Amino acid sequence: MRIVIDMQGAQTVSRFRGIGRYTLNFAKALVRNRGRHEIYLTLNGLFTETIEPIRFAFDELLPQENIRVFSASGPVSGIKPGNKYRRESAELLREEFIESLNPDLIHISSFFEGYLDDAILSLGKLDRTTSVSITLFDLIPLVNPEQFLSAGPGYSSFYNSKLESIKQAKLLLAISKYTKQEALDKLKIQNDRVINISTGINHDLFKDKDTDNSQDVLCKLGIKNHFIFTAGTEEIHKNLKRMVKSFAALPPRLRLDVSLVIGGKFSSGFISELKQWAMRWGLSEDSLCFPDFIQDNDLICLYRHCKFFIFPSCHEGFGLPVLEAMACGTPVICSNITSLPEVIGLPEATFNPFDVTSISAKMMQVLNNNAFRQKLKEHGIKQAQKFSWDKTAKKTFEAWGKIMPDSLYRRRGGVGKGGCVY
Repeated sequence: MRIVIDMQGAQTVSRFRGIGRYTLNFAKALVRNRGRHEIYLTLNGLFTETIEPIRFAFDELLPQENIRVFSASGPVSGIKPGNKYRRESAELLREEFIESLNPDLIHISSFFEGYLDDAILSLGKLDRTTSVSITLFDLIPLVNPEQFLSAGPGYSSFYNSKLESIKQAKLLLAISKYTKQEALDKLKIQNDRVINISTGINHDLFKDKDTDNSQDVLCKLGIKNHFIFTAGTEEIHKNLKRMVKSFAALPPRLRLDVSLVIGGKFSSGFISELKQWAMRWGLSEDSLCFPDFIQDNDLICLYRHCKFFIFPSCHEGFGLPVLEAMACGTPVICSNITSLPEVIGLPEATFNPFDVTSISAKMMQVLNNNAFRQKLKEHGIKQAQKFSWDKTAKKTFEAWGKIMPDSLYRRRGGVGKGGCVY
């Protein structure tokens, strides 16, 4: 069958987050495992700086003519009411462009985009017959409306309209068991329309093996001593303020020569605010380190050289950094709610993310107990092997096969090995 994958999840600001990493690696796995299926990738021409890097990422995997760019006039971001008519026109242009590729199935990598930037995403404006699947990362704003939907009517309206549209999709591909259950509970759709395809990891990249330039990388990132590593964004559910307070609550002897490195893309205002809070809680200004946006190779270096990785998020659709850190042989502790327990797979490695005492106590256990730290390391390496992008891709093709065979047989003809229709 011919599959068209909308890649805007790897083009917007999400490319600096787990969504972008997921989108790119998931698409690569689908291409690697495509067999006789045809795959086309579509890119939004308004994100000019992302087009060549994505083309390069697929250079040896997919013919360049299978990577297509659609054009529309911007700006189209949802935050500005004056963009309404331009955005609606752009949505029609995008759907017409995809329809011209004659797809059997359309997959949208990340649907909740376009409020702050120029992502162009819609469903059923023109084509109401081709089956559409959507990657479902989470429903965090829906579950926590007081935090995410109460600031103003603009985003609330945008998000709710996306929720109504997403229900038109033939299939939602959830990234975890938790996210699947969240969709069933909150969206009230049939069980067979939400499939857990899980999440993968590049085991050739994230592995327990050091590189020769580690000290150069740490120096470049401004890390001069022993450190604890965490990661997140400015969003409140990432829990970074409470993370800093928990670090400050450690006995002075445990953090005497240890800094807290916080990875992510942050504004100068957010960094300044966290540092001010840190000093109020008794930390010195240099106790916190905020590297610039971290590339994969540098990220691996941080995972491998930190005393441990901690992920205090209050709500995750999966929690990819936890998996990446474990694969690197890093002791990992994380929150005990939402999807994170299924990722880490070890209850004693978790804590209550709403309780500073619980977080701090688990940190002390890792720092004080060598046997516990070694257990976390050995468990993490073993647990990480349960996840791979190829497994996720194969689950996806199985899910697509269940909704597509009759129409595919009519359009393309032929039955492949094992009864798979092409």
